[in-house]
Amino acid sequence: MKKNIIPKNRIKLDHLGQYYASIHCKENPGTFGISVHLKENLKPDILQQAVNDIVKRLPHLNVRLNNGFFWYYHEVLKNPLKIMLQPDFSTPARHFKKGEPLTRIIYGERHFTVEVLHTVCDGRSLAKIVSALLARYFEILGYAINKKNIINPQDSPTKEEVEDAYKRHADLRKQTHEKGQDVYMPHYQLTTPKVITQHFDLNKLKDKAQAKGVTLTEYIMTLLTSELAKQREKDGCQKPITVNVPIDCRGFFPSECLRNFVSNKTIIMPESMNFTDTAQGIKAQLTQINADYIQEKISELENLIRISNYIPLFIKKWLIKKIGQAESTGHSTAFSNLGLIKLPTEIEDRIEMMSFALGAEAHVPYQFGCVATQNTLTLTTTTMAKDNTMIENIYAALK
Repeated sequence: MKKNIIPKNRIKLDHLGQYYASIHCKENPGTFGISVHLKENLKPDILQQAVNDIVKRLPHLNVRLNNGFFWYYHEVLKNPLKIMLQPDFSTPARHFKKGEPLTRIIYGERHFTVEVLHTVCDGRSLAKIVSALLARYFEILGYAINKKNIINPQDSPTKEEVEDAYKRHADLRKQTHEKGQDVYMPHYQLTTPKVITQHFDLNKLKDKAQAKGVTLTEYIMTLLTSELAKQREKDGCQKPITVNVPIDCRGFFPSECLRNFVSNKTIIMPESMNFTDTAQGIKAQLTQINADYIQEKISELENLIRISNYIPLFIKKWLIKKIGQAESTGHSTAFSNLGLIKLPTEIEDRIEMMSFALGAEAHVPYQFGCVATQNTLTLTTTTMAKDNTMIENIYAALK
């Protein structure tokens, strides 16, 4: 029997949350969002009711950011989380102003988007939350929903859902120290951040990937890095191309945590003009990811947090920002794939697609988010580059 628990009024952030709280600003919002595109008009009053039910079940979603002398923390809010009308879903997630709830739910005629600051949760947990919200929305409309593997708003919150999973699974005897490197950063003319989404036939892409002997993630990453290599040649640069790839720790350390529990791997593009060789080189690097590697990664950051326990926040914030800037400049781009989200069969046919957009980062001109439902895969690019040629070439190659 799981012990029921309602989060305290204050929730200390995990180490990833502390990082995003430190860098959060207009230029580096540290936000991301998942959008649901319906085949029918959305009913805002029903969506608001569904949001109320989900937030009651998961109160750690309705929080604002505050800071103490040593740490950032979330303050659980008593006021309801209100949905907001925003017709254009392609607008990038903006930064959250001081005192605002850190979960924003916007909607248009046939879509809604759940945006969060990365202090609240990661992409995989947000996918579960959005699935639960979607199921509850249609349940209120009168559909009988099979809630297997879906968060049920009628259940009580559990301790595991709001725990700091990093703290539980870290082993400070195991730490990795990956060295940063000077990498290629695409030259681009700065413009207002924008989001560009394209959808594809999932089965056809799987067949293409299988023909190359790689997974779909490896196939898409090969296309991304190949296009970056063409741009690098135009820029007259020979520095390595790297991709920051988030890794869901739950695949190695099972957890019901609905906060952050994600690590990352830096993938270096193999220097080959042959597509197959590049794909196999990327595959070999991703194959290196195992439980030991993940534990070493999370233990390194957990150790830094424990060492800095009694350093005042105004000093610690500066240190965290410096560490984060050093890491972000070590990546040419970022690619996050949430994989296939399986929705209850009763509502699958009522969904056109889902999309996953990463927030803009000052040091990374192109960021890619990928998600699939049924036979539709969407690839969303968040970019601050004025010229869309590289993005168009990637989409054309996938088509």
